[in-house]
Amino acid sequence: MKKLLLVCLVLVACSSQRPVALRQGEVAPGLQGQPVYVVPFETLMVPTEVADNLFNHFVDRLNQRGAASRYEFIILKQALAEVDPAWLGQRNYLRGELFAYVEDIGGTVTDIKARSRLRLFQPGDAAPSLQISYPAERFFENDYSSLAAERQTLAEEIADQLADQLLNALSGQP
Repeated sequence: MKKLLLVCLVLVACSSQRPVALRQGEVAPGLQGQPVYVVPFETLMVPTEVADNLFNHFVDRLNQRGAASRYEFIILKQALAEVDPAWLGQRNYLRGELFAYVEDIGGTVTDIKARSRLRLFQPGDAAPSLQISYPAERFFENDYSSLAAERQTLAEEIADQLADQLLNALSGQP
């Protein structure tokens, strides 16, 4: 029975495609050298370790890759509701969300799904100039991995995809 389950898992993994980040909108030119403020991600019913790992990895990735292109990212410590809207409206800032988080834990396999969205707002714009959406899923056999390890992997995957797509959009790459 385990061999049949393993074969099915391998076939599903080989046949399924990796999720694709969807990018909409364009960034106004001249963002290089200007600070981009990063508001903590909004999450609802997401395990703390997933939300914290995602945000920390996202900011680390932005700073590592963005420094070479002269992009400066500044983390705002307070939640969006605590920031003066007039002040924020005059700056470049990022809002991120992690939502639709579901863990389906079975006796032998576990499936974790989440959706994420990142929006870039530029001075004077009420609507985001750029939006990036990314669905993610981790499916694993409980004997070969742990929930904690897969949560970490999921958080890092989402963070990498959002950060890379953002930096590509800022530099004009597809």
